[in-house]
Order: sequence, then structure tokens, then C-alpha cells
Amino acid sequence: MGVDGDWTWVLERQCPQCLSDVNGISRDQLAARVRVVGGAWRELLNRGKVVQMLRDDDERTWTPLQYGCHVRDVFELFEERTRLMLKKRKPPAFADWDQEQAAVKGDYASQDPAKVAYSLASNAGKYADVLDRVDGDEWAKEGTRGDGMTFTVESLARYMLHDVEHHLWDARELIDG
Repeated sequence: MGVDGDWTWVLERQCPQCLSDVNGISRDQLAARVRVVGGAWRELLNRGKVVQMLRDDDERTWTPLQYGCHVRDVFELFEERTRLMLKKRKPPAFADWDQEQAAVKGDYASQDPAKVAYSLASNAGKYADVLDRVDGDEWAKEGTRGDGMTFTVESLARYMLHDVEHHLWDARELIDG
């Protein structure tokens, strides 16, 4: 399930799969883009049972619903991390987050698509609200991931934006083929 590997390279260039280019937008457009992708996810998840389908040819691939649950949790996690970065004088260190374990523990495959859609859009809005309030030097405040990768508020937002846009692309590919 999910995607393995370090995707920080998306901070430097366009993704060749989903074509998302998170560096091609200005800081003040980040929050709006988060809201747009949150709305797109809500629309996709409101398609009902189709988002729960499994792919017979690849059991490691998440269903659109599982991707949606992951994205819902990503918005919440990145909002929390951004708030920490903005609040702390010393850059915070972020605990590792095992997305595979979260999917199993949260029973992503059995969740109600409509409830996930609502929570995802709400979490996207909360994160976008935080980004709307970031100003000047705050964009450069830092935090460090468990593997030692340092992010700024801005690079974390861009990294997250690619993640949720890429997974929307993944889910649409599964549904629309």
C-alpha cells in the first residue's frame, strides 16, 4: 500500500507522474491551492462506494478511500507541525509517522466515504487558515523530520501540497482508469 521513498525532490522540480509543480506557485497562493485540492477530494469521495473498490492486480495499492483517509490525516498532521514551527523559538523535531501503520490502525478501508470527505475538507480548511496567517519571516521558521530533513514552513507546505495532489491523481487513476 501507499508510496515508499523520499519525495523531497518535489521541492526542486515538477512531478513527472501527476505533473504537480509546487514551486510554480507563490506563497500567498498556497492556502487557496490547499482549499481547492480539499474540495476536489471531497467531490471524489462523495462518489460513494466506488471509492472503496480494491485493485485485484496490486494489493499494495490503496483504494481511493484509503488515499482519502491518508490525505485527511496528512492535512491534520501538517497543520499541527506548522503550528509547532510557528510557535517554537527552537526548531521542533517531528516524530516519525508510519502511514502504513496509521492505515491499518485507523481501518482506512472500512471508513464511511462521506464522513472522510467532510473531515478531509475541514482539515484542509484549517490548514489553509494557518497558512493564510503566516507572514514575512515566519515562512522561514524550521522544523526537522525524524530522518534529519529540515523543512521551513514554506517548504513543508509545498511538500504537503504535492503529497495531497499526487494522491488525488492516484485515486482518479484508479477510478477513471
